[in-house]
Amino acid sequence: MKKNILLHIAAITTLGISSCSKQLDEVAPDTRISYAQLNKNNLPLVVNGAKLALTNNNAFYTYYALQDIMGDDFQSISLTAYESNNIPSNDVTLPPTYRQPYQCIANTNMVIQFAGQYPGDSTISTTLGEAYLLRAYSYMLLTESFGDVVIIKGSEDPKSRPARNPVTEVNQFIESDFKNAADHLPDYTGPQSGSKQAAQLLLARLYLNLGRNDEALTMANTVISSGKFNLQGSFTDIFKSQVNSSEAIYKITEASTSTYYGLPNIYGPGTVNGVNMPGSGNTWADSNLVKSYEPADVRRSTFLRTKGGSIADSVYFLLKFPQEMTPSYVVCRYSEALLITAEANARKGTVDVSNYNLLRAARKATTANNTDFASPAAFLAAIEQERRREFIGERLRWSDMRRFGKADAWLLSFGQPVTHALMPLPSREFFINPNLAQNADYGK
Repeated sequence: MKKNILLHIAAITTLGISSCSKQLDEVAPDTRISYAQLNKNNLPLVVNGAKLALTNNNAFYTYYALQDIMGDDFQSISLTAYESNNIPSNDVTLPPTYRQPYQCIANTNMVIQFAGQYPGDSTISTTLGEAYLLRAYSYMLLTESFGDVVIIKGSEDPKSRPARNPVTEVNQFIESDFKNAADHLPDYTGPQSGSKQAAQLLLARLYLNLGRNDEALTMANTVISSGKFNLQGSFTDIFKSQVNSSEAIYKITEASTSTYYGLPNIYGPGTVNGVNMPGSGNTWADSNLVKSYEPADVRRSTFLRTKGGSIADSVYFLLKFPQEMTPSYVVCRYSEALLITAEANARKGTVDVSNYNLLRAARKATTANNTDFASPAAFLAAIEQERRREFIGERLRWSDMRRFGKADAWLLSFGQPVTHALMPLPSREFFINPNLAQNADYGK
């Protein structure tokens, strides 16, 4: 394929082309630049463009939240198709979930192809590493939502209409990319840039979801033993775009046009007692989960109990995501490494509360002894609940429900088939690529 345009939408499905200007970190620039104009100096801007591709037109917060709405942490009367786990393929919120990660992949493919001309060049190693990291994360977003997806490496004929790759194959591709990222990236210096530890922790997450507990344990312990991270007193600082909290390992920041975009727009209560706040007030947290926080737990203060939207009764709204012009989305953070080690050990038959206690102590919650749990299964139940308290709203609950065996019963309680653990592919994609097959129990 001729590499004549830098930024293009290489999604099988979306074979359109976006041009690129001298501002290489723009998503929809106005002046075209050829692949030949790429050089080692402007390559990092293409990686910035890849990040922006994930968030273009304030898209990230909308599809970032969808899987949490599908699970048991939230109720919503705005996103009813996701709340009921019966998503029509023509749902208007669905296309960005599919399109935006592929736009990011298109940019990262260009970086990876360009770097292939300079094997072993240390001057572009960090840029290459972050390209691998972003490509792997984008495919992780896709497979978690849709299962089988098409692997695009950037060298395909743009007129081709490939079929979807099996999820097992895609996961192998993700694993390889995360390993390549870890090999090329430096140690952590801040959450705004990719690091070796970010790649290792996301790899640990992948291994945990695949049931490869030994490897998940190894990767998570590698992150912990790096000595780069600490649990801090200010929980809400983790989510602020301008604060380099040592708990946040990797963030993607969304350039917005208003403080009313971002996750607060999904989870906020709207106007409360005359105070103008973001949100519609139509998506709120599970009350039993909120009540499971101990009174002194610092995470409990990130909820507001009030009326909102069309809700007649007072409910709990999640406020842990700050109202900012440049909202940040924490892709992975240190507490996940701690809970992965606890869970992986428990799944291997060992109750070890040490890292579980480190987290709970930092959050001002009571700690436990190994003997407080009658079995590894009992400890796993406590870990699952702790993950809910720690990561609510951070796009981890639906994968957790599937891993802990809760998703099938949840879907059946809505009268939906268990195959609805996956979303449908957007209907428009079948007009572009007739070789795509829809996920089971959905119509095109």
